[in-house]
Amino acid sequence: MKSETLSKKELDKFKNLLTTKYNALLEELRYRESSSIMENQRDIGGEISSYANHPAEAATDYANLSMNLNLAERETKYLTQLEEALDRIKQGTFGVCKICKKVIPLERLEVVPTTTKCVDCKNEEKSKEGNTAQHI
Repeated sequence: MKSETLSKKELDKFKNLLTTKYNALLEELRYRESSSIMENQRDIGGEISSYANHPAEAATDYANLSMNLNLAERETKYLTQLEEALDRIKQGTFGVCKICKKVIPLERLEVVPTTTKCVDCKNEEKSKEGNTAQHI
């Protein structure tokens, strides 16, 4: 029978992986914030720059701004998930399914190191969500 927690070596491996991902993403967010990627698309009032005289150029500007904002939102959410996973390592709950309390297989953690659920519980959750959506 498998132990109820991951070994110290396994936890250290995931701590290093998560920390590397966290630092890289944080650096990317800082770069994007300080660079002109998004700043060039907005004027002082937060609106799209008025240099676009043609409606197609304005539409492209809006699309680019929207895409950058959506990307930043997703990256910020992932950053939070990485922080939470690192906290779970400190608390000793990393790699344990929050629903069934069984150890999440290493294969799943290697693919999705921020996961909080084993495959069976995640599939059950998706199944319930699908059934709820069908009844709405």
